[in-house]
Amino acid sequence: MGGPCDEVFEGKTAEEVANMGGQHIMSSTDAAHKPMREQMAKSSKEEKDKWMVWFKGEWDKK
Repeated sequence: MGGPCDEVFEGKTAEEVANMGGQHIMSSTDAAHKPMREQMAKSSKEEKDKWMVWFKGEWDKK
């Protein structure tokens, strides 16, 4: 997913994988994930929706 670690998420849909990745990042407490946690916490709905459109596009390429 392009995050701060090598964690691998598998699912049947882009939404499922994105949710797993988001839960992973938001539940982490280490310094490596901190910038991503902060970015996700302050992102507007519009920014989150834009990211999901991008992620679904990447998903569809596979």
